[in-house]
Amino acid sequence: MSNVVFIVNEHAGRGRAKKIWASWKEKIDFPYTSYVTEYRGHATNIARDCALYNDEDLLIVAIGGDGTVHEIISGVTHYNHVRVGVISAGSGNDFGRTFSVFKTVEQLRNSAKNYYTYEKLDFGILSTKEKDFGFVNNAGFGFDAKVVYSVNNSSWKKWLNVLGLGKIAYILYLVKELITFTRFSFTLHTEKDELKFDDVWFLVVCNQPYFGGGMKISPSSHPNDQLIEMTIVNKLAKWKLLFIFGTVFFGKHTKFKEVKQFQAKNFKITMHDQVFGHVDGEFSCLTDHNHRYTFSVQSKAWNLAKPIVKGVKNNEVKT
Repeated sequence: MSNVVFIVNEHAGRGRAKKIWASWKEKIDFPYTSYVTEYRGHATNIARDCALYNDEDLLIVAIGGDGTVHEIISGVTHYNHVRVGVISAGSGNDFGRTFSVFKTVEQLRNSAKNYYTYEKLDFGILSTKEKDFGFVNNAGFGFDAKVVYSVNNSSWKKWLNVLGLGKIAYILYLVKELITFTRFSFTLHTEKDELKFDDVWFLVVCNQPYFGGGMKISPSSHPNDQLIEMTIVNKLAKWKLLFIFGTVFFGKHTKFKEVKQFQAKNFKITMHDQVFGHVDGEFSCLTDHNHRYTFSVQSKAWNLAKPIVKGVKNNEVKT
């Protein structure tokens, strides 16, 4: 096996990833190994196997969207000899809005030759009674998770994707859930107090600022500060929710009284209703009544390969 491994999700970005990989393959002039994912979770298994069977410097490059990146990083956390690089090829690409990604073969080639060009970053954990879910970008419960679940389980999505109209499915279900979504309650347990929130649209815990394809939901989040941030939206009329969503792209929603934000190393909450959850935009679980859930952060849990820009000497990386 080469010390450079590509893991490709050809279906990411409604087939865009397959085209991008074909273009990159024509230009790559160094040894590599490549794998194409065949099912959900496959990238995690491939990445973990590569890490286990190669104990020397290993660069794993994701070609896909946020889901592919999430799977690969989930498979190699705490493997110090593994670096993860990304070629963005999905639809939302929230990962690439915060983290460095490869734009040229030259950047990738230079990075592959220089093991020391990486950054250690945090990894979030959502703990439920059944299992733990890792997240690179964000995790949460509520309105946004229900929309994602409905879209991904819709028979419409497949046909709309074939027609290149995949985003219409999100718009349709966004409108549907805006009309039918039942708001919920939960309690946030802090060291000093218990805070009860009612009439909640959603809560999201972030390791970086962006979610939902470019919405700057958590402007103060940084993926290397050993902290996570919780954003709560509650007691908000439907029309105002749409208005606030428009301001989220610029990070201006935090000025509204219906938006609350907290920062900590971990959050413990008790959900009082049955609510859909997500991690990095994928369904995680359906909450139980009056059950406790924990969000936490693992410090410096994985290594991000940094692109080396032409003209930058030694180990310096221009970002």
